[in-house]
Amino acid sequence: MQTKLLNQTRLQLASCYSLVMGGLLSIFGLITYHVLIQAYLYSVDRELQGVAKAFHRNLEHVLLEPDRVPPGLRSMLPDLCLVARPCSEAGIDESHQEMQEIYQNSYYLRFISRSDRLIATSGLRPKGLPLTSTQIAWDTVRDSAGVRYHQISISLHTNNQKTWGYLQIGRSLEEVDRRLAGFQHVLLISVPISALFVGISSWWLAGLAMEPIQRSYRQMQQFTADAAHELRTPLTAIIATTDSALRVQNLTGTELRETLSTVERQASRFLGMVKDLLLLSRLEQNTLFFDAELLCLNDLIIDLIDEFSALAEASNLTLTENIKTSKQLEILADSDQLYRVLSNLLVNAITYTPANGKIILSLSQDRNQAVIQVEDTGTGMSTEELSQIFDRFYRVNKDRSRQSGGSGLGLAIAKAIVEAHNGSLQVQSQLGSGSTFTVRLPLKPSRSFPVKLNVDPPHKYSKENKRDCS
Repeated sequence: MQTKLLNQTRLQLASCYSLVMGGLLSIFGLITYHVLIQAYLYSVDRELQGVAKAFHRNLEHVLLEPDRVPPGLRSMLPDLCLVARPCSEAGIDESHQEMQEIYQNSYYLRFISRSDRLIATSGLRPKGLPLTSTQIAWDTVRDSAGVRYHQISISLHTNNQKTWGYLQIGRSLEEVDRRLAGFQHVLLISVPISALFVGISSWWLAGLAMEPIQRSYRQMQQFTADAAHELRTPLTAIIATTDSALRVQNLTGTELRETLSTVERQASRFLGMVKDLLLLSRLEQNTLFFDAELLCLNDLIIDLIDEFSALAEASNLTLTENIKTSKQLEILADSDQLYRVLSNLLVNAITYTPANGKIILSLSQDRNQAVIQVEDTGTGMSTEELSQIFDRFYRVNKDRSRQSGGSGLGLAIAKAIVEAHNGSLQVQSQLGSGSTFTVRLPLKPSRSFPVKLNVDPPHKYSKENKRDCS
């Protein structure tokens, strides 16, 4: 059910992204197409204006009477065709050869009288081209074959400044339309291909976006299963103990005390895991704050050695300290929580180190950081185990950890506490060669920690043992 919901969400994300990108691509294509059209038309307009000025400049000095074609015009335009007469066969006047090259290249000229009557034509002679009003300066017309022409209308005057008539100069847009049609084909091909590519990319990107959610969901499932399993163990023991006691009709005082002791022990274990989960949740949500105080790490290391030496000796292990600096290292930290971190690392080292092994608790300084290391000669961990060592409820050796009472939350809590103090907790290990846990904490950080919430660690660092570095 959850997988189906995640796939539906991924499909919705991919669809929305595809629609947005498809819309943007379409808008971009339309804008590009519009800009291209405007650029072509602007170029055509500039060209027509230049040709019109050239003809206007060369024609007006030969025009004598309004609405009448002078003989000089025939020499300038050898293919001039009068509407009332056959087309001229006159030769080309070399003095106007430049004008011939201009208008004979996809242009037509139409001479129109003052009463909007066609008098003569020159250049291209499109079939079925309508005669338009000379009052419209710019116009676009089509011939019978559907070819478009862009034309400009200008007034002509005689040499004595009387209105002679009008000249319409038009240019074929066939080449422009051909290029625009080619661009349209490119858009029609590229847009679907781009849409397909966007759809595939959207599905892939949606998968990437959903991966943290899916990973969180898998972690939540794993956490729920682990938490249910761990919490079920003490509850099962409590139920089994009370059920056995209820089956006995006459319990002696000793048996009753043993039963209640078992129930209390399992309930305490259950409550301890609940407190650990609550503490870890508050640490990860940044809702648990610490009471910062000046703490001397040199003395804390010595106190830890004194306290855990007996436990190490009972396991036939050697526990030593190695303070690598002559300076007294001070940090601002919650001493109880930091004590919890280091004691957890020491207990783990003692638990996973075989007899006759060695554990070293060292302290050094690296620039503006204090470095605390717990090194053992224990069983070590594989690469796969190292990637999960700080996960909730994870145990390197599940059977042995259960015998020792561990819940698999210690390292997760330790890492969260260290990071809440602006530090880091790292591990290096090799299977069969031991492990080294490294805690890095800033020396006397400028940032102070607000008052902590009322959550006590299972082992409090005794106030009598705390000593400053003076």
